[in-house]
Amino acid sequence: MTDEMQQRPALAHKVGLSRMAVSELLAGLETRGLVQVEGAIGGSPGRSQLSYAIKADAALTVGFDVGGTKVAGALSDLRGQILAELTEPTVQTGAHDLVAQLGRMTGELFEAADMPRFRLRVGAVGLPAAVHPETADLSLAGNVAGLEGGNLRAALAEALGVDVLIDNDVNLALLAEVSQGSAQGRQNVAFVALGTGIGGALMINGRLLRGAHGGAGELGYLPLWRIEAPGVAPLEQHVGEAGIRRAYVVAGGDPAHSVRDIFVEAETGQCAAHEALDATAEHVARALLALMALLDPDMIVLGGSVGARAEFIARVAKHVQSAWPRPIALTRSQSGGRAGLLGALELARRHMLEEMFGALP
Repeated sequence: MTDEMQQRPALAHKVGLSRMAVSELLAGLETRGLVQVEGAIGGSPGRSQLSYAIKADAALTVGFDVGGTKVAGALSDLRGQILAELTEPTVQTGAHDLVAQLGRMTGELFEAADMPRFRLRVGAVGLPAAVHPETADLSLAGNVAGLEGGNLRAALAEALGVDVLIDNDVNLALLAEVSQGSAQGRQNVAFVALGTGIGGALMINGRLLRGAHGGAGELGYLPLWRIEAPGVAPLEQHVGEAGIRRAYVVAGGDPAHSVRDIFVEAETGQCAAHEALDATAEHVARALLALMALLDPDMIVLGGSVGARAEFIARVAKHVQSAWPRPIALTRSQSGGRAGLLGALELARRHMLEEMFGALP
């Protein structure tokens, strides 16, 4: 018998309740359409021999990862199984049109999955912004025009017809890694996303840190050189893609080369490429050492188009290990470019399960 299909005696033993209590609970779940009888296993026919399984598609969640250029969306069931998924360019005409886009995409996901819309219980949206943990006000949202100001959460809830959670996209990427990626089972983890810019997310003692304004983990604003004017992200200027290209040109490289080209040249031994990537890795290592000194994580997951490259992680690890007195795991994101989407689905699923069954242990 699998974990997906259980008889009442086995369920009673597993959850530590009497058979009568389990029978009452199962009857209630059957009435609500959340479990179903899958047949009888062994023995003579009778109620005690019936086996039950979760009706996974009885309650569904929708998740979105909104980026500066594209939106990824997916529909999933009670078990977290993805039923439909799609990606399209992000609208560039403000929050009102973004809400309309996500509402339309939700309908298309249900059509693709051939599921009735009334089964939707909750949605979650990841955004490249700091999300206030109480008011859901957005700040530091420069990558998507028109997001700051207004109550985006309320507008999304009205458009989708269910509660909608919104969170920083890197926070959700970390949630994906902890639930199903490189950091499974970890309680103290940092996620660093490095690509066009740099962002971070922090989990301490099993809880995501969000801070007073939702900006915890915004590594781009670390003043590792000098204190800059408000709104200037000094670290991001050095380690984002533009910063890597500047360092490469200063070292004598071709101004027309992309970051991808620079990595290719580094593999062939080109000096300017080596200098640029080594300098970038040292800057990132300094940021990680500051983070480790403050929060003491036992793992740092690196993601993004630059951060997830194994050869770049090796460069960063060399600097960190030479300066840090304790072992620290630096590892590559397993979720890749889908990390934000998978994290949104996981956030929505956890919220749905708590709403339906109470707080999870």
